[in-house]
Amino acid sequence: MFEATLASALPGAIFQAEVTVEWRGREPEAEAKVRAFAWDHLARWAATRRVTVASHLADLINARGVTEIAVPRTSLVLTHLRVRITVPAEALAVTTAWEEAERRATLERQRRGDELRQLRWLRDEIFGRPDIARMYWHLHHPADLRSLTDPLFDTIAAQLGGGEGVTASAQVEEDPISVLIGKFVAGLSADERRHLIGQLDRVFRSFDRTDLASQLGDPSDRVGS
Repeated sequence: MFEATLASALPGAIFQAEVTVEWRGREPEAEAKVRAFAWDHLARWAATRRVTVASHLADLINARGVTEIAVPRTSLVLTHLRVRITVPAEALAVTTAWEEAERRATLERQRRGDELRQLRWLRDEIFGRPDIARMYWHLHHPADLRSLTDPLFDTIAAQLGGGEGVTASAQVEEDPISVLIGKFVAGLSADERRHLIGQLDRVFRSFDRTDLASQLGDPSDRVGS
């Protein structure tokens, strides 16, 4: 039995696992080899999931933990693997904040999309056609009959007809997720930053992004950055 800290899919949010393993075979440092293999096996499962699904992750691991698995480059065979996973309050808070930022960003994208579709509809179906534009105006201003004869509707239709279409304006905005991460990292102590960088190294490598992992360098060299 041993305890393990596992990085989740979000930086700064970790799982805490109590692990029970059994194996078959004898060779030097067998326990250390089995422990290292089990940790790596669990880390890969955890790295793609958020702490909000901790119980589901434990169920998945335990369901597969009864299957024998050969420990690579050894004569050992893992015969049983069982975990109990808990989530620190801090990790849950980070994940909740992250998901709220994602939700807000999604709603904002939807709002902008709805607004753009509304503008295109007004351009193409309403104000691009003088007769329809006059009726649209009358529908919303029934007492203003005099405006129905105003040539302004024809002028607007002519101008809109020669345009290139309504496109979303180019804007440079800060990604809310990046802002959230920046705030989180800024509040970490030196030891906490070292721990986070170590977790990021494992996450990058679990996704086969050794190029990113190699850029992290030694955690102690980056504490003050």
